[in-house]
Amino acid sequence: MNARTVTLETLDHGLITVPEPGWCLGEHPATPCYRSDITHNSVTVKAAAQTDRHGLVPLLQAHISHAPYLELHSEPYPVVSVQLDCVEDFIAEDIPQLLEGLRSVERVLTFVATEAIRLRGERP
Repeated sequence: MNARTVTLETLDHGLITVPEPGWCLGEHPATPCYRSDITHNSVTVKAAAQTDRHGLVPLLQAHISHAPYLELHSEPYPVVSVQLDCVEDFIAEDIPQLLEGLRSVERVLTFVATEAIRLRGERP
């Protein structure tokens, strides 16, 4: 993928032009931010379980993220940002459906992690 550039106003470095990877959604803050807050994010993928008692239960959201200018914990490569969503009491009969949802969590995370590893070679 070809990288493009975007010019952003920062509070600490003025106007800066940064490379933006092709997988980034291109959503940028409307107001000036600190350079260390600039983050590239991909589309978010989700996993859920369909249960009898609770209906559709969200389990996970994940996306590729890269904050190249972090100062304390620099990210030289894209990382996998994961949000686990489920806090629920289930009836025993819903557990097989929940387990199928958790298998979809495994597939989603495997896919996103594989893509993040592939992108290491495509740094902007």
